[in-house]
Amino acid sequence: MRAQEIRNAFSNYFIRNGHQKHKSSSLVPHNDPTLLFANAGMNQFKDFFTGKANPTNRRAVTIQKCVRAGGKHNDLENVGFTARHHTFFEMLGNFSFGDYFKQDAIRFAWELLTVDLKIPKDKLLVTVHESDEEALNIWHREIGLPRERIYKLGDKTNFWEMGDVGPCGPCTEIFFDHGPERATGIQPGQQEIDDEGRYIEIWNLVFMQYENYKDGDEIKRKLLPKPSVDTGAGLERVTAVIQGKYYNYDTDIFTPIMDAIGKLSEKNYYTTTIESEKGSFRVVADHIRSATMLITDGVIPSNDGRGYVLRRIIRRAVRHLSLLGLKDVSFYKLIPAVVASLGEEYPDNAANVALAEKLLKLEEEKFRKTLDTGLALINEELAKLPRGQKLAGEIAFKLYDTFGFPLDLTEVILREKHLELDSAGFEAAMARQKELSKKSSKFAVKEDNVKVFYGIKESHGETIFTGYEEVTGSAKLIAKEEVEGQFYLVFDKTPFYGEGGGQVGDRGEIHSPEGKLASVTDTQKPVEGLHVHVSPDADALAVGETYTLKINHEERELTKRNHSATHLLQSALMKVLGPHIKQAGSSVGPERLRFDFTHSEALGPLEIARVEALVNSAVATALPVSAAQMTKDEATKKGAMALFGEKYGDRVRVLSMGEFSCELCGGTHVENTGEIGLFKILVETSLASGVRRIEAITSTTAVDYLLHRSKILGDVEKLFAAKDERVLEKIASLQADVREKGKQLEILNDKLQAFESENLFTDQRPAKAGLTLTIAKAPNADPANIRKLGDIFVDKFPKGILFLYAIDADKVSFILKTHRGNTMIDCAAILKQVMPLVQGRGGGKADNAQGSGDAGKTSELLRAISEVLA
Repeated sequence: MRAQEIRNAFSNYFIRNGHQKHKSSSLVPHNDPTLLFANAGMNQFKDFFTGKANPTNRRAVTIQKCVRAGGKHNDLENVGFTARHHTFFEMLGNFSFGDYFKQDAIRFAWELLTVDLKIPKDKLLVTVHESDEEALNIWHREIGLPRERIYKLGDKTNFWEMGDVGPCGPCTEIFFDHGPERATGIQPGQQEIDDEGRYIEIWNLVFMQYENYKDGDEIKRKLLPKPSVDTGAGLERVTAVIQGKYYNYDTDIFTPIMDAIGKLSEKNYYTTTIESEKGSFRVVADHIRSATMLITDGVIPSNDGRGYVLRRIIRRAVRHLSLLGLKDVSFYKLIPAVVASLGEEYPDNAANVALAEKLLKLEEEKFRKTLDTGLALINEELAKLPRGQKLAGEIAFKLYDTFGFPLDLTEVILREKHLELDSAGFEAAMARQKELSKKSSKFAVKEDNVKVFYGIKESHGETIFTGYEEVTGSAKLIAKEEVEGQFYLVFDKTPFYGEGGGQVGDRGEIHSPEGKLASVTDTQKPVEGLHVHVSPDADALAVGETYTLKINHEERELTKRNHSATHLLQSALMKVLGPHIKQAGSSVGPERLRFDFTHSEALGPLEIARVEALVNSAVATALPVSAAQMTKDEATKKGAMALFGEKYGDRVRVLSMGEFSCELCGGTHVENTGEIGLFKILVETSLASGVRRIEAITSTTAVDYLLHRSKILGDVEKLFAAKDERVLEKIASLQADVREKGKQLEILNDKLQAFESENLFTDQRPAKAGLTLTIAKAPNADPANIRKLGDIFVDKFPKGILFLYAIDADKVSFILKTHRGNTMIDCAAILKQVMPLVQGRGGGKADNAQGSGDAGKTSELLRAISEVLA
């Protein structure tokens, strides 16, 4: 019975018995801050159990997707090293909300397992809570289970509580006996059922018959008037039992994924004898399921919360892909195999795989940049580590700080090698780094400097900003700080705009009557209201003296145009896409503008064109731009939009552009929108889930960009001797010609291979089972060519066996292939037998297997193939 048949059998059984089938809830719990992920079937029914809500049907059945990889329930570290640990799993569950109780719950479970699923009764044992005589009697007297196969256990394993208060009760667990050959032994004081190697729990029936409640500071317990039932059976465990497997990973649930990993890695999970290799297969297979299902349920990789757990899962999988020899980005390529296994039961997840593919590819690309370096460093350090000594915290911190190597991944690698980390040393290195950060040359992150600037503000007050009205002005230098050759200057007033609201700080010069004295490379506001001018060459400036401050007028004008265009862009996006558009970040400088906004999908070409047209229409209309100071309440009534990341005082500056745009903004802007000149979107991309980014240019930058593109078009027109649309027609025609020529080349290549095969397959000798054996050397080592020649051979010689090999440098690659109808030959088994001669690796199926190894041992390999198949 296949896994999907088991799912159907479970659901159908309970539907026949009056249960309502509920869809699996999302892996992201709905309105439940106590849970990181859905980790049990009862999560979505919590309100029914507590009495906060009433179900339409008091009987329910579900197949719930679950993840246990963070918080209290964390199976991540065990995955790959045991037969049954998973981060993602499916929980089969039936529930009674004050309807049936122990008698029916036990009867349902027994009947489904032994009748519908045909599990032998003599292979099943159960546990009950030591106080639950009712459940014991049902199992013994009504079900007929022998008393010696019923075990009494205590609260630790057989009593369930939702929390400190709420429903709770005893449980009975059903176990499957894998036989004495799987026994791992028990500790003194344990019962036989405690042998986890031999006896595997497959179903847990929880009887919620009590309620814990608070009476002052004391927790008390009382009987529930309507007791309930919550059961959970792991699909992976049940499937392993029914399919006669000990490892969950050996069931058909994982077959498509294991095959996909094998295809990418050119290894075979089912034939490899290397246990660490099997472990890596299991890790990757489990983690691609959890990563795919989490992303398609809305979890995005990040550095905190659910996103961080997901990122850890992805990175652990990528590491094990590397251990399997996969050095290129490949994790996302396994998603179709997950859909093949889970898509039928969870169509909503299957519909979102494009997002999962995109995010997994991006995550792996980022992580692989540091993975190889980090692994090389940690392996080098471990090789030098004396026996019994911990890995130095300094090394772990270097991995973390320099290479972006997560600390928990370092800890996992150490645990796999039975080693420990000097955690105290790591924390000490982290503390030292934080101290060094305070001394960084970037003053914006220096606490000491911030304190200094607070002192300056307290002594002299805020900087008077004159930049709305002037680009040049006289000002007195009231403070001068020097750190590592960089000067930080504070004047009593300034036309220089300090970075804020997405607009970059002004650059310019500082003059005396004699001429230029210093350059200003940036202007910041480390303390609200205080403009700090950053200069590399302000040695000659003296506190108390008055100087002339001149901003870079050209850069300011370009920045103003880009900033005003950003306001027009937000309004245009709202008009085209809807009122859900909110600013999520921006960056405005002289070269271009960047605008991040909330939207769930990419803009189409027509939408981008409409946005551009609206902005350029507002530019052409030369709308007046006005600024007014008012209270926050007045601004809200006026409909002014607040900008992302900005803090506003009691009075705010409201910037209006005709009736087209109204926003709170302290930045510098044009006087009318006509000054913008031209607006052009360069690119629209995804920044994160639900967040898009537009980059655009304006003014002379946009004109120069379009002139450049026009010149390129002119060159293309000359090259193709065609004008305007006819160029596109010519290109399309050429592309069609190229495709046609490609097809012709493919046909010629097939003919060439067929011709080569005439001479290649002439050596045919008698072999096993009345077949013939051909051993041939391929003309080149191209894998596609070798596969094609193998297909040609099978078509021409249905009673033949082909061993085809090719040598490339010190590597020999080979295939062993025969017709599917030749069932007396097992190609995979034969290669497994002979590959050790060339220190080779490979695998495949009975009719088609492949491998590679040391080319220096090729002659021994050929002799062995001849002998085995003779």
